[in-house]
Amino acid sequence: MEDINKYTPMMQQYIRLKEDYADAIVFFRLGDFYEMFFDDALVASKVLEIALTSRDAGNKVPMCGVPYHAAKVYIQKLVSKGFKIAIAEQITEPGKGLVEREVIKVITPGMIIDDGILPSNEFNFIGAITLAEYGYILSYADISTGDTFLLDGLTKQGLLDEIKNLTIKEIILKNKADEKLISYLKDLNIVISIYQDDEIYHQAILKNLDSKTTKQAASLLVNYLFNESKQELRHLLPFEFREVKTYMHLDSHVLEHLELTESLTGQVKSTLVYWVDKTKTAMGSRLLRYYLTHPLKDKQLLEKRYDYVDAFSDYDPRTELENALDNIYDINRIVGRIASNNTNARDLVQLKLTLAKIPRLKEVLAMYQNPLIDELNERILTHENLYHLLDEAIVNEPPLLIKEGGMIKEGYNQELDELKNIATHGEAWLEEFLEKEREKTGIKNLKVGYNRVFGYFIEVSKGNMNLIKDEFGYIRKQTLSTGERYITEELKRQEDKLIHAKDKSMALEYEIFQEVKAETQKYTESLLHLSQLIAQIDTYLSMAIVASEYNYVRPKLNTNKIVEIELGRHPVVEQHVEFIANNITMKPGEIFILTGPNMSGKSTFMRMFALIVVMAQTGMFVPANRANVPIYDGIFTRIGSSDDISGGKSTFMVEMVEANEALTKATKDSLILFDEIGRGTATYDGMALAQGMIEYIHHEIGAQMMFSTHYHELTRLADQLPNVTNLHVKAKEEKDKMVFMHQVEQGASDKSYGIQVAALAHLPEKIIQRSKQILKKLEQTSKAKTVDLFSIEETEKLDTVIPHDVQTLLDELDSVNIDQLTPLDALIKLKYLQNLLKKK
Repeated sequence: MEDINKYTPMMQQYIRLKEDYADAIVFFRLGDFYEMFFDDALVASKVLEIALTSRDAGNKVPMCGVPYHAAKVYIQKLVSKGFKIAIAEQITEPGKGLVEREVIKVITPGMIIDDGILPSNEFNFIGAITLAEYGYILSYADISTGDTFLLDGLTKQGLLDEIKNLTIKEIILKNKADEKLISYLKDLNIVISIYQDDEIYHQAILKNLDSKTTKQAASLLVNYLFNESKQELRHLLPFEFREVKTYMHLDSHVLEHLELTESLTGQVKSTLVYWVDKTKTAMGSRLLRYYLTHPLKDKQLLEKRYDYVDAFSDYDPRTELENALDNIYDINRIVGRIASNNTNARDLVQLKLTLAKIPRLKEVLAMYQNPLIDELNERILTHENLYHLLDEAIVNEPPLLIKEGGMIKEGYNQELDELKNIATHGEAWLEEFLEKEREKTGIKNLKVGYNRVFGYFIEVSKGNMNLIKDEFGYIRKQTLSTGERYITEELKRQEDKLIHAKDKSMALEYEIFQEVKAETQKYTESLLHLSQLIAQIDTYLSMAIVASEYNYVRPKLNTNKIVEIELGRHPVVEQHVEFIANNITMKPGEIFILTGPNMSGKSTFMRMFALIVVMAQTGMFVPANRANVPIYDGIFTRIGSSDDISGGKSTFMVEMVEANEALTKATKDSLILFDEIGRGTATYDGMALAQGMIEYIHHEIGAQMMFSTHYHELTRLADQLPNVTNLHVKAKEEKDKMVFMHQVEQGASDKSYGIQVAALAHLPEKIIQRSKQILKKLEQTSKAKTVDLFSIEETEKLDTVIPHDVQTLLDELDSVNIDQLTPLDALIKLKYLQNLLKKK
């Protein structure tokens, strides 16, 4: 270890702090700057693009710094890059030896609570992973809002999908045993922290969890948050227990393909959330996003959400309700900052302004005269006492800093008013005091003076000494040749105020602010409850507005696996172009083979269906004239071409990996959407794979599926498999030009029209004409050498392959780092693998 004695005492102090926070960049407070030293300075100066300097601290050390008042923007940049920040503040006053410093806060990508760093419409989750014998447990929380969740019974792939779905920024693990899991998390730029304390301490937060296993899983996260963040997280809500089976399966591929909240091209207007989020509050926007990415399978819960959308569809009070919700601040995060002592007076003002709107909000909700809305309204508390406290105590436009005064209203505290008055009008008080004493004593030339030794004093000349009476309360302080100097109790009290009025007023303001904050903290639970109610109201109102503006209808949910969509529309595409609506009628287990030219709308048709399903199972109304749909347990997609070259996967490999998700996880209650399977390999390979998949899904899984293809040969499967139906997207040629009809009809398409589409892309005419000649020749040749894939029966013995479930077990074993496992963890892992076998 390096000898730190060669450095100055201050630098030794820094080095000792850094030893405790070796994985963080230490912001070391020096006056008006946060300074960074050694490797921290080298890294931070590069990331922040600030000047790298040096400091003579016994030895010369690299240094860079950022202004204390502007630190937030620099912290945000570092945290967004995945760095941890340890804030080391001065905890003693300068001027009395070496200033003591200690780390008062740790900020990581998953532990941000400060205002202005996080996007308002997204959660910022930190999670912890625990392996139980029956599967993985994911506990996750947003400490900026207090929301906590626990998801139980996950497979490893389900765990990874949920982490990506939730855009979790930081993950807590007990050890580094699962190397493949760690590698995957690092590929997602997730910060990984190793922490082992899963003892059960915080019973109030764990009260909704039944088993010791889930309580320990949640405790791993909670203990990390309490111990490592160094914050008072009294606003954390009890964990909301959730089971995987509650939600529709949406893996990360599906979320990407359907562009629910993120765009594949970076165009926000191509996402569903852009068009359906009409919320007025940050709380509502976050809840709506969560609903969208976590569709339900519970018919009763979905019908309840539809009922709320219906209830809020009444147009008359709607504008009033929008106005009542407008400018309501983010109570969740305000309360989070108040509860964790990260707040300022502006937060309290924003809370006050929000509470000021609650009575009007309740009035407007009552206008609906709807039992469902009335029930919500009854649960809304106005917090009148808290509002009056904040209104009386805090000025309307307080400063950002809380230790420099200017926060507390005049009239709230008499002592503070006096101090402020003295600080502002000290001379006026002295003049008033002087006149009062002259009148009381009858001494016209009585003086009030000041010196550094005696402070303020009353000076009486020798000739007037006889006028001083005992009842005046004068205390002799100093004898002069020309007279006497006195003090009074009143003057002495005022002297202290006059000399230190400003400092004392600022200190007293801070003390009063702390008292007001402490009183506000008593309302933490009820304020969080209020924010949840506002989020629900805002979300349902948004759904109602969207349904009205875009002409959506309430879907009907069935359990007989029938699909009846009349004039369905794509909710995003119709916002950009005039959309041709289509009907979808589907029987249980039916497979559509969809053919038609490129650009005709096959992929759009499939996405339309998937989005209608997701919206229905989110609780939204859907873009159609009528919709009767089943409740699916999952959607599996393979749409669009993409690769993962950095991960060693070609377009075709990615296609096969995504197809495998459906083939191994879909059930008869799932929806599968495959687009152009097999196009990344040789024609016959591609057709053979496509046919094999269709047959497998038809015979083995029984799921409903849409399968778009340019392999027209596959349409012959409709003659052999009872549940296969051919559909095609209409197109026609006019004077050798392509005209897309965007209408889906029964039957197979007769041509691919590839050359005509190429002509639409304005390829050189010479290429188009030559391609037509080549096509004609190829068609003549192929007729003589046709290979009939559909006459091939399974007569040959198939090659021996490793079953998917066995491969999963092998992968699990291969990913284990034995050296990192405790004996107990090893037993849990073994039991988990045994249970995987039993499920097969």
